Amino acid sequence: MSNNWAIAIGINYYEHLHESKHLKYAVRDADSVKNFLCNQAGFCPDNVVLCSDNSEPIGKRKEIPTHPNRSNLRRLLRDEIVRAKGADNLWLFFSGHGMLGRDNHDYLMPRDGYYRDLEGTAISIDFVIRCLMECQSKNVVLALDMCRNEDVDGSKGVGDLGTNTAKLAKQQGIITIFSCHQGERSYEIPELQQGAFTHALLEGLTNHKTPRSLEQYLQQRLPQLNREYRKPPQFPQISLNSTDLSDAPLLLELSQQVSLRDTRNLGEKISIPPASRENAKDFGYSPIDKLVKPLIPGTPQFAFEVVTVDFQGIKKSSHSEQTQQLTEELGNGVTLEMVVIPGGTFLMGAPKSKAKSASANDEPQHSVTVQPFLIGKYPITKAQWKEVASLPEVRQNLKLRPSRCGGKSHPVTEVSWYDAVEFCERLSQKTGYEYRLPSEAEWEYACRAGTTTPFHFGETITTELANYDGGYTYDSESKGINLGKAIPVRSFRFANAFGLFDMHGNVWEWCLDHWHENYNNAPINGEVWLADSQNQTRVIRGGSWHNEPSLCRSTYRHKGDANCCFKDTGFRIVRSL
Repeated sequence: MSNNWAIAIGINYYEHLHESKHLKYAVRDADSVKNFLCNQAGFCPDNVVLCSDNSEPIGKRKEIPTHPNRSNLRRLLRDEIVRAKGADNLWLFFSGHGMLGRDNHDYLMPRDGYYRDLEGTAISIDFVIRCLMECQSKNVVLALDMCRNEDVDGSKGVGDLGTNTAKLAKQQGIITIFSCHQGERSYEIPELQQGAFTHALLEGLTNHKTPRSLEQYLQQRLPQLNREYRKPPQFPQISLNSTDLSDAPLLLELSQQVSLRDTRNLGEKISIPPASRENAKDFGYSPIDKLVKPLIPGTPQFAFEVVTVDFQGIKKSSHSEQTQQLTEELGNGVTLEMVVIPGGTFLMGAPKSKAKSASANDEPQHSVTVQPFLIGKYPITKAQWKEVASLPEVRQNLKLRPSRCGGKSHPVTEVSWYDAVEFCERLSQKTGYEYRLPSEAEWEYACRAGTTTPFHFGETITTELANYDGGYTYDSESKGINLGKAIPVRSFRFANAFGLFDMHGNVWEWCLDHWHENYNNAPINGEVWLADSQNQTRVIRGGSWHNEPSLCRSTYRHKGDANCCFKDTGFRIVRSL
């Protein structure tokens, strides 16, 4: 398993400061950072500690408080973080007030900090860095969203807040990310309900993996964001101990450790059909080529509606379609609807020319041939999960209710990759048919459904078509709503041209493949792409309710630790024909 740890601290309310000095969105900032690390950076949720005004205690018996007062924060930094010893990645994020002491040392202000007695009531940066270094982690990042222009009592500081931090961090090889330069303020944006820096940071970390690249992005994006929301500019700063670190990864690749399970032969165990045609040479931007219609006599059809929108999210066209569907009886009136997908050849990944939508992970674009298969019309629901989880165990135990949120029609979440594989094996044992997770190529082929646009809906999406964070836009569409949670499957009217629902947003979906950084040497026959048996990082696709629309694109790739469960990740299953 990977060994990645983080503490995210967000403090809105300060006991000894005037109400005008309280913050509004620091708690939300810390929560957003935790969600990003867990849901997009592959951190196990149990290894990310949230310390905010309303955070829950941690520990096996919930005996360790995380309320961000001085005593609790020092305990977490001194005692709990030692569990991260030798971690691949160790992050400390702080959103709140910082202050320069009379000793010219920097201090982080806890909830009960008193500006006239920093040495006795605040947390010195010396202590913070000493605790971080005792963990002997390979990659340590300190991100500070705080003003550097004045003392928290309202008096102007000497302008040196952060100098002490940068100096100490450089000496210890810590990458430090400041939200602004000396003499500047760090602003909150009410329209986003978030700090401007944290908002831009989480945007940037999606596609900018090194300090140099991230700093260049933030120095352009943050002033632009502040200008858009009528705030004075602020310019972030990244401090390194060496220019050599400027191209080092901010998030090291998840470590590959020996698992108790050997997945070396998984590709042999799970039958994925071989390619039947030669690789096409050049399809440019043409739709899926040479559809292979499966012949399933007597299979019933169902009707559905397909819509296409332009770059403003305005409907260009809509029409009705029909396709074949198989229904599996799971018991107690619960069914599983599987849609027939015709085989064909398509271009997988994003072209380099699509700068707005492409990233190094979804290149190079390459031609892939996929055989016909069946795939779930929706992600697996909680009702379907419960019926299959009640079947005899094959390899491991399954919880009947892995997630307490939502009803029977909600997609099941908080299930690991191994849980999803066990689900497939139990269903296969019950039915006599081989069910499995889709290969990554099958998933993208099914999602695109013959389209070459960023989304199967067209040039963009709206919150009338999918469940994602509507506070963000992809192109020129209007901002939408942010429900902040998963919703029942097929809550939206329109499917893609194959008759599949919820391929964009709502929940991420596990794929069978190991994670690879790009498509170099990827299979061209639609088969699962496996790596070393020790690799515990698997592909997830589709984006979720928690993500901005760019992460919900047909080509967007992400990863997760196969052993971890995430609150916005589920799966849908396939069956070979």
